[in-house]
Amino acid sequence: MIREKILKALPKQLEGVSGTVTEIERYAIHDGPGIRTLLFLKGCPLRCKWCCNPETQQGYAEMVFLEEKCIECGRCLNACPYGAIAHSNEKMTVNKSVCKKNCFGKTQHFPCTVNCYTKARQVAGELMTVSQAFMEISRDTSFYEATGGGVTVSGGEPMMQPEFVYALLRTCKENWINTAMETSASGSLKDYEEILPYLDVLFVDLKTAKPLLYKEWTKYDGNEALAVIHKLSEIAGKYATEMYIRVPVIPGFNDTQQDIRKIGCFIKEKCRGFKGIELLPYHKLGRGKYKSLGLNYELNNIEPPSEECMDKYYEILLNMGINVCKF
Repeated sequence: MIREKILKALPKQLEGVSGTVTEIERYAIHDGPGIRTLLFLKGCPLRCKWCCNPETQQGYAEMVFLEEKCIECGRCLNACPYGAIAHSNEKMTVNKSVCKKNCFGKTQHFPCTVNCYTKARQVAGELMTVSQAFMEISRDTSFYEATGGGVTVSGGEPMMQPEFVYALLRTCKENWINTAMETSASGSLKDYEEILPYLDVLFVDLKTAKPLLYKEWTKYDGNEALAVIHKLSEIAGKYATEMYIRVPVIPGFNDTQQDIRKIGCFIKEKCRGFKGIELLPYHKLGRGKYKSLGLNYELNNIEPPSEECMDKYYEILLNMGINVCKF
């Protein structure tokens, strides 16, 4: 919940508000209009089985180990004070349970990453102030002005850090930078009410219109998510924020024609102010991240939907009178 002192703060007072960022991607072209700077924030209450950014799920900094980059120099072994790293069977191994007990959530700095020449060991999550983040964003002002671009805040789920998001978006708007945010509709409605006045574009993930299936695949209450999406369409209309629905198309989860029609019926009935719907086909790009975090990936055996299938889904929505879009 955003505190009153943040809401009433002067612009200068917002500069010190901090948040945990996993990555800043420059020149992004698929997350809003124009060329954009994309901030990935830490923390998400969902555990979508297909998540392609698992390093953003936990709210604290984590150590990522990219085994293929490791040259087994041994510097990390000597640097770790907890004995989490070992050299066995001619390769370096790490006991993530030891890391979680001693480092994760307790520090922003991991000794094992400091002198890793090849960046095989990296920190996922950096504490940044609004001032620091805005400095990175403002470097690309000329691109925003030339293309109608701006900044997009993503995650994880940005609304897990509502004060940082509020302070950053307000700072950007006060400096005439176009703003966008991607959300899974898992934040507080009160926080959304405070943040949307500073948003030009809102992307809302709609996983499925079947609440029980939603819970099974994301560990989040499907009824609550759908109710929040409905409410967000009303709030977006009040503040003239352009709202787009994004649907990840996942084989075995929501990829039948019946699923797409049900989603179409939901948004026609509950999201009348939205600007369009975009279907995002499942991809494999995030699979390697699970291994680097010591996590198991459940969907190794599924393949992305074909272009023919995606075209058919779009055709279904168009025939329902629903505006479709592709960023």
